[in-house]
Amino acid sequence: MQPTDLPAVLYVDDDALNLRVFEANFGQRFRIFRCSTPAEALALLEQKRSEIGVVLSDQRMPGMTGVELLERARTLAPDAKRMLVTAYSDMQAVIDAVNRGQVSRYFVKPWDRAEVLAALEDGLKIARLELRIREVEGRMMKAERLATLGQVTAGIAHELMGPVGYLTQNVASLRRDLEGVVQYCSKHLAEDASPEVASVLEDLPSLLQDLATGADHLRQVALGLRAQARGEDMEASADVAEVVSFAVKLARAEVRDRARITTMGEPVRVSFGPVKLCQVLLNLIVNAAQAMEGTGRTGRIDIRWTAGDDDVSLIVADNGCGIPEEIQEKIFQPLFTTKPVGVGTGLGLSICKELVVQAGGSVKLSSVKDQGTEVMLTLQKLPSP
Repeated sequence: MQPTDLPAVLYVDDDALNLRVFEANFGQRFRIFRCSTPAEALALLEQKRSEIGVVLSDQRMPGMTGVELLERARTLAPDAKRMLVTAYSDMQAVIDAVNRGQVSRYFVKPWDRAEVLAALEDGLKIARLELRIREVEGRMMKAERLATLGQVTAGIAHELMGPVGYLTQNVASLRRDLEGVVQYCSKHLAEDASPEVASVLEDLPSLLQDLATGADHLRQVALGLRAQARGEDMEASADVAEVVSFAVKLARAEVRDRARITTMGEPVRVSFGPVKLCQVLLNLIVNAAQAMEGTGRTGRIDIRWTAGDDDVSLIVADNGCGIPEEIQEKIFQPLFTTKPVGVGTGLGLSICKELVVQAGGSVKLSSVKDQGTEVMLTLQKLPSP
């Protein structure tokens, strides 16, 4: 039994005996699809084009020749290696096919088992190598996009820091100056009462406090963005409650119209840098928010954590669309994504798992289709001093 994730051989022949002989000779070495008509082969190629590494066809078949079939196969599965089995009388057609690029190898009847075996092994090796090359190219493109995103994020953080600094300094100066203004106005109000002015003076301290809180929040966001862009983690441990709070703030725009977030847990420190932990949480929260699309119900994202003797269990749960059972094992694989082309890179969750495992933790996913998903991070608890 051959692994189902390896490229397969498609053998096409209208002779049932030839199909059985081919299976008997090569079925133990390769994963094989057999078709008795060109139409059946084209339908299978349309359905399983990504699984086929080699297409081997007999030349003489009713309704369509092998060369014609392989020419069609070139369009349906361009990466598959195309080979032909023929008689001597068909040689001119074979030569033309080789010259036009439809066929890379041909075998003359009766074919030699060792020759065909070597050709199939070479064809499938090339198919596997080309698949890996495409995966590497895809990763490089995604990495380049992420690097560009990091540069843009760092630029945004830099641009934010200037205005935030001015705002923070001016709020502090305004607070100092306001003390004298309030004292002066209070004396005059004692002589000439004005309810409207008195109300404004009463509200000014709380308004200034709101400005100070907002400026501090913007500063924390800018610092977090800069650290994320640089991949910095100056600290080796983090307070889970603080990082969860910050991640929720960063994800607010993505979550706002989709779900309500609740958090629950006591302050506890883990052996995991705050920048990396924030990156992991941000990915999980955004994924949870995106899982609400099309559910028709009010979205809910629950973030909760509990501390044990040696570790901390941190859970991000949602009531979104859920993940089908058959793909749950692939969800943390690099480049795997269920999102449309151009929306998902297939890197977020794989990077999250890598970061957690590098920190000595683990990730566990459980999901029920149409009900929701729960991701549990198990992180090392920082020993008490």
